[in-house]
Amino acid sequence: MPNRTEIRAVGEFAASRHGAFNLSQAAEHNVTRQDIAWMQRVGMIEPVHKEVWRYIGHPTHSRQDLYAATLAVHSAGSHFSAAALQCVDGMEEFPVMPEILTHHAEWARIKGVVVRRTRFLSTYDVTIVDGIPCTNLARTACDVAPHVTDRQLLRFVDDIQRRGFSMRWVMYRADKLNQPGRAGPPLVLDIVRRRLGGYRVPESTFERMLAECLKSPLLAGIVRQHRLVDANGDFICRFDFALPWARLGIEAHSRSYHLGELVERYDEDRDMRATKAGWETVYLGFAATKSPERVRHDIEEIVQRRVHDLGLVSANGTQLQLLPR
Repeated sequence: MPNRTEIRAVGEFAASRHGAFNLSQAAEHNVTRQDIAWMQRVGMIEPVHKEVWRYIGHPTHSRQDLYAATLAVHSAGSHFSAAALQCVDGMEEFPVMPEILTHHAEWARIKGVVVRRTRFLSTYDVTIVDGIPCTNLARTACDVAPHVTDRQLLRFVDDIQRRGFSMRWVMYRADKLNQPGRAGPPLVLDIVRRRLGGYRVPESTFERMLAECLKSPLLAGIVRQHRLVDANGDFICRFDFALPWARLGIEAHSRSYHLGELVERYDEDRDMRATKAGWETVYLGFAATKSPERVRHDIEEIVQRRVHDLGLVSANGTQLQLLPR
């Protein structure tokens, strides 16, 4: 009969590690192969990979799968698994099979796991998230860059910057990886180098998408996060975007951030104050950003109408004419 104190100790350890453990971790708690065999016979644990087991009573989930994979071979979660583990914007969903990165010399095939090899895996490229070793954000961006669109990679770098990480740090790690045959680092460097002189990252991907939708010669002078005040300088409201010369406020109205009676009342109150000040408010939903040309056209028509109705002048002070449809 195994020592129940030792069995309990390895159980508590595994509970803090997503319910999984390997042989070396068991040995650290004085649990032998014979003890593990007994635990398996009584239905306490089950094998996951070679010399890796999971407690049957512990919930199964993607993090457990990833952690177990890193235990099977000395490795770190990587690529889309690392991105999901770190909740990268737009990449929060774990891949069907966990992805790990290991040194070329330690590579092994593991059923149900995508094992990638590398000749360069510095300790400076690895971090621990929720008890699971994985590549850090800079390394992960370089690894996934060849497998995502330009917009997705830009969104990834935005997320890194929004979290407060230095772009010089990202550039330094990407430079270290920038070797012949590696397609990812140059793609990351191309984005990061443009930000070293100072760059204000958008508050959200939604804001970036809307900004792209609103690029137009007719919409000159558009500003982000416009603070509207009255004649006395007292605060009235703030718009996600605004055309001050046209007295037009544009709100990035995503349902995920604008739900509930209190928020609805706030929006109505804000709209009323803005209207009293002579402003018009336009709401753009997330679905609208899927067709930038359509959104741009709609806003242009609204601006043309305000120019016609109010006799407004453009941002550069010239009188605008109503364009033919």
